[in-house]
Amino acid sequence: MTPIRYGPLARATDWYHGWRDGRAEIPSPAADGEPDRPVTTPHRDALIRRAQDAFEHERLRYEAVRAGILARRAVAASLKPQAEEQTARAEERLAAVSAPLPDEERTRRRLGEDDRDERVVVTRRLREQGRRVRAARAAARDARAELATLDGRIDAASQEADGLLRAASARVRRVHEHTQRRLAGYRRRLARTHPYGAWVNDVLSSPAPEIPGWAVLGPPPPPPPRRTPRRTSGPQPEEEPPAEEPPPSIPLGDVTVFGSDPAADVVLDAVSAAPRHFTLRREGALFRLTDHGYGHGPFIAGQPVRSATLGPGDCFDFADHRYRISADGTGLSDRPLGGCALVVSGVYAKSGAKSRLTNMSFVQRDDTLLAILGPSGAGKSSLFAALLGELETERGELFFLGLDLRTHARQIRDQLGFVPQEIELYQTLTVRRLLAYSTWLRSPWRRPERERRVIEVCARLGLGEQIDQLVSTLSGGQRRRVSIALELLTRPRLLMLDEPTSGLDLGMDRELMTLLRDYAEDGNTVIVITHATEHLDRAGQVLVVVRDGRPVYSGPPEQVRPALGAAGYADLMRSLADDPLPAAQRYATGTAAAEAEAEATRAARAEPAGRPGAGGVRPRRRAVRTFARQLVVLVLRQVALLVARGASRNRGDDDRKAAEWARRAAVALMPLLIAAGSAALAGLVAGESGLGGAAAPTALSLLTTLCVLSGQALTYSEIVADYPIIRRERRTGTPALAVMLSRWLVHAVVAVAQAVLITVVFLQVRTGPAHSLAFGPAVELAVNLAALTVASMSLGLLISVAARRLEQAVALVTATSIAQIALNGVTADLSGNALLTTVAALLPDRWGLAAAASSLGLRELGAPGTPADALWRHDLDQWLFDLAALGVVTFACFAGATFWLSRRLTKSH
Repeated sequence: MTPIRYGPLARATDWYHGWRDGRAEIPSPAADGEPDRPVTTPHRDALIRRAQDAFEHERLRYEAVRAGILARRAVAASLKPQAEEQTARAEERLAAVSAPLPDEERTRRRLGEDDRDERVVVTRRLREQGRRVRAARAAARDARAELATLDGRIDAASQEADGLLRAASARVRRVHEHTQRRLAGYRRRLARTHPYGAWVNDVLSSPAPEIPGWAVLGPPPPPPPRRTPRRTSGPQPEEEPPAEEPPPSIPLGDVTVFGSDPAADVVLDAVSAAPRHFTLRREGALFRLTDHGYGHGPFIAGQPVRSATLGPGDCFDFADHRYRISADGTGLSDRPLGGCALVVSGVYAKSGAKSRLTNMSFVQRDDTLLAILGPSGAGKSSLFAALLGELETERGELFFLGLDLRTHARQIRDQLGFVPQEIELYQTLTVRRLLAYSTWLRSPWRRPERERRVIEVCARLGLGEQIDQLVSTLSGGQRRRVSIALELLTRPRLLMLDEPTSGLDLGMDRELMTLLRDYAEDGNTVIVITHATEHLDRAGQVLVVVRDGRPVYSGPPEQVRPALGAAGYADLMRSLADDPLPAAQRYATGTAAAEAEAEATRAARAEPAGRPGAGGVRPRRRAVRTFARQLVVLVLRQVALLVARGASRNRGDDDRKAAEWARRAAVALMPLLIAAGSAALAGLVAGESGLGGAAAPTALSLLTTLCVLSGQALTYSEIVADYPIIRRERRTGTPALAVMLSRWLVHAVVAVAQAVLITVVFLQVRTGPAHSLAFGPAVELAVNLAALTVASMSLGLLISVAARRLEQAVALVTATSIAQIALNGVTADLSGNALLTTVAALLPDRWGLAAAASSLGLRELGAPGTPADALWRHDLDQWLFDLAALGVVTFACFAGATFWLSRRLTKSH
């Protein structure tokens, strides 16, 4: 064998590679009769093997990544036929519901509409068709969007696979070029040193290593072209055309009456509409819009008006409809408020130093149920607070039905319903009475209409069998339904529920989510905060929120986990709680946030409803009739609560009905029974002379102390116990003044009854006063004690508003009671101490005892140790002054309680 001649370094390298990889030989030319002699090339073979290993590594990596891409494309491709079929069905339904209603459908009456006027029925059927058309249009739009999304996913997967192949092929070619350059240098050196150089050059000039076939083939075949879904009647636009004003459908006469009465010229099918709600009167070429004082609209530029001058082309809103006067002034067009149901774009909100909402952006379409998910404390409820106006936003856009929540908050409030997480209901009322009072409080409907609405809502929520049961006897799920029924009474267009499935089993959870989905499909918008993920398929959209109120996903529920890369919801919540910022940043730059910004821009460019600066517009300061109605309802309900205070069993549940009624009566009359017993005890411990002798100061102090304690006991827990209910009713338009005045009136009657009973019982046990000023001694004593009891009751209301918990209220009542007993003027002589006199002047007992002492002539009795108090002078003017001062204290307590409650209810949370 002829040795190959090359340098020492090449020989060392040859020896190393031969030792590591084994000898590789090529034959050399041989002389005649001699065997072939191999030529060893270990370096060349090692380079080829290394290149082939690199090719195989790239192939394995390429195929592993490509398998995931193809799997995603296969999933999208498998869903595409179903999406095409759904799109076709949605197009067919849209064409079907858009057809004009036949006459029999326009006049078809439903359950409970037998006594309705035909115009009301026709109006309802047309509005129902409008809701169906909007729902079908939204469904078709969503189906087309879903199909486009699948096509986009398929195209994106194909392009990603192509790019992956090109990248892997480029890396393979670079390895191949680098290997060929090294092999070429090795071949040149070997050819120069070998005696058969030309022969060695030919032998070593093979193309090895060759580029593998997978790296030189073209990209995979493209996916099949998109099939166009079949159309049933003409071309269908991909985008919904802008809404145009409908032609005038309501003729305008000299006076046009709007109301819920079938005899009205324009029948308003809204719960907030009174029988004769407002009128539109012609005044030459203009029109005068006049509200009758029931509240809830009409609205111009988002503000309720009492009177406004309108011209041709001007418009006003009522409920969820917009009315526009035609250009010639002969008719009025009527169309529902349009736009996306809810648009939230770039909303930021803080509470102190804590961020509550951060770049919150999403769009919720009409007739959909939105479920909000997120870790605890992520700020999910803050979105509700912003929509309700209880959380001030620093920047961003909020639109509902095309209306800006910043300028149309009062108008939108009538369209909102909020069900809090806590189930706070009056336990001693039946479901029927509870809902009846709530309907009467919120709506000016007549009694038959209110009762029919209560029955309809209970039937819808499956409460028909429990309608006459006490709330306290219902199960947790039934109480939850009653809480939802309170909001459904007014048919809100946007219903918000804070964890309505909390504490419910899976079956009730599913039923409730199905019920809410059905309500949304009836032409409404529903938002649910939930931690239960078993029945998210009932929702049409899911919004995932993380720390500081940052959105990270908005879309179909089945895509939540794949989009966020989690195998289960528990893993999803844990990962979002640990590091939410990357997902939030991707969402902020994604399509959902961009869509919200585009919809907000579109809504902002829309024409506003009316001209807020138009001449002749007088804003409505207060709906007097609404306030009077609410006050009557609250008074009657407060009386019902007092009477039913001892109710704990349903009618017919207890065989011993007489004993049950006796127990209820005892509990209801308990304040009067306690007052009578205490008065008898006070009479027994007082001196023999009663109020007519030396023991008069002690006896009078006992009586006034009894009145103070009785009055405060009536109301110190009144507001603090019912505050969640009061706050909920405040959101529906019930003012704090009506709440406080109704409770004050009812408890004032009870306080007067207590005082009269205390007077009668005491005078039966001991001698009464011998002196008086204007009336009989017994009458004046009753008047003094009644005024003191009412004042103490007012102080109890103030304490109940100031306290945040019942324990705080008890502590405050104890402190004020001790202060009044110590500073009433009998326990200690206050005439020489200016500080104590000033403090005592702020308390009811000081003035109540002074009025009684002045009336019965306590100073003139000459009892030893009786203070010579100037407020006790036996004079008519002095007595009236004491009573007036007691009235001032009463009014101050009531006004302070009302103002404090109003501040608490309107304060941002």
